[in-house]
Amino acid sequence: MVIAKKTARSADSVEKVYEKIKTLAIDYHFRPGERINEVELSTQLGVSRTPVREALNRLAKDGFMNFVPNRGFYSRDLTPEGVRELYEVRMVIEQATFRFACLRATDEEIAATTAIWEDVSLRQAQQQVPQDWEKIAEADEHFHMEIARISQNARLYEMLDSLNSLSRFFRRIDLETPVRRNNAYDEHVDIIAALRQRDVDTGVKLIEQHISLSAEHAVEVTKEGLARIYFGKKSSSVV
Repeated sequence: MVIAKKTARSADSVEKVYEKIKTLAIDYHFRPGERINEVELSTQLGVSRTPVREALNRLAKDGFMNFVPNRGFYSRDLTPEGVRELYEVRMVIEQATFRFACLRATDEEIAATTAIWEDVSLRQAQQQVPQDWEKIAEADEHFHMEIARISQNARLYEMLDSLNSLSRFFRRIDLETPVRRNNAYDEHVDIIAALRQRDVDTGVKLIEQHISLSAEHAVEVTKEGLARIYFGKKSSSVV
């Protein structure tokens, strides 16, 4: 009984440490390619190195860290190719979740899901909230995750949730760039219409248009990301 309680507390400790380090990794608190100092990190978090090491191992499996044998853990890189690949995988998964949502979701589930973004659009139109692109990115992610949820495929949902964590830093930047933000609302309106009509073919094409990232834009997002990581401010290319 005592052993079971200790094991539960240990697992809980690792989970908390994992979530704390993951939050730091999502926003590139660790600079790209930076070696992670486990001693400093454990001191910062007020825990021993054991839960930190276990958390870093999990984060390496999740794509937030790179592990080099005999050298340790390093923060994930930030390259245009890496950003584009994340968007490509996300696009494929979201096309699948949209398809299954059209086939499996109830009318009530679809109505509740579409209401998520329509509420954001209404408040923006009425100027009840400021143009906070971080909040809009959160709403955008929530909307797409709900489509995944009503697709009734737990594995696809989990995969998309993981990808969202890996791409959240870029998603915020992406929505702030003029070329993307001008189309964000109209594209969502079209996706919602296709979902309500259970129009799989149209919806799948719209998802590709909505999520796909050109090589040029991937470079732009990467440059902006690096500017924020190393200089702590937005570059002049994002207004």
